[in-house]
Amino acid sequence: MSEQDEIAVGREIAGRVLGAAPLVADAELQAYVNRVGRWIALQTERPDLPWRFGVIDTASINAFATPGGHVLITRGLYEILDNESQLAGVLGHEIGHIVKRHHITVMQKSAAVSAGARLVQQSRSAIVNSLIGTGAEVMARGLDKGAEFEADQIGVILAARAGYSPYGLVEVLHKLAARGSGDASLALLFETHPAPGERLTQLGDALTPRVAQLPAGREPQIRQVSADLAPAAAGPVPPPPGTRALTQEEAAPPPARPAQKGGSGIDPGSVLRGIFGR
Repeated sequence: MSEQDEIAVGREIAGRVLGAAPLVADAELQAYVNRVGRWIALQTERPDLPWRFGVIDTASINAFATPGGHVLITRGLYEILDNESQLAGVLGHEIGHIVKRHHITVMQKSAAVSAGARLVQQSRSAIVNSLIGTGAEVMARGLDKGAEFEADQIGVILAARAGYSPYGLVEVLHKLAARGSGDASLALLFETHPAPGERLTQLGDALTPRVAQLPAGREPQIRQVSADLAPAAAGPVPPPPGTRALTQEEAAPPPARPAQKGGSGIDPGSVLRGIFGR
């Protein structure tokens, strides 16, 4: 898949996510998260992707990456972070998925897009449409453990390169482990990711030989969500006017389309609304 198609697929999936859970109506918060995220993305081998970051208005604790440079973190996760280095670790993990094309790899291996001769006969738009539906399914069921463990390591490395404490992600994983799988706000995260304890073990094994070389890094204060906002939405909320963390065309969810001939037959919007229980 070309980088152009990767970006197109990711933009479409991100728009569908925003149709299920819109951005938090705090433009200064969105700008802040974009500044942090783009600085971390500059530390990667793919700094020129059209990186976009946002905080979505749902109380669940999770974060999502879509191909081509879109990263969305839930308000529920954002509000449990103590400092900017923890935010950097979370964003670095999601950036790692994009840089390593983890979602694209799974999507290309799926039956919907690996039909060999049938795929050759499809138009480019039909192929992209199939990938969008498959990408929504991947988000709903998650990546394999190997991809998650690799993204954890990348998150630590990128945070350190950006000048942050390399232990921000470790601290977040400890927070998640302390809450446990019985916490309803963590239900989707536990379905789509390895258990935090397992991730900590894998990360510890990878980092232990390098501990002496890890820089101390910074732990700046994190920007708080505006006190004027209501608690995170538990149901559908109209997209907030004036929120510009994503460009207008990206922030507005595209209209639902019937599957094209040869496509997956999956309604990405329905799959992603299901993720948020909407």
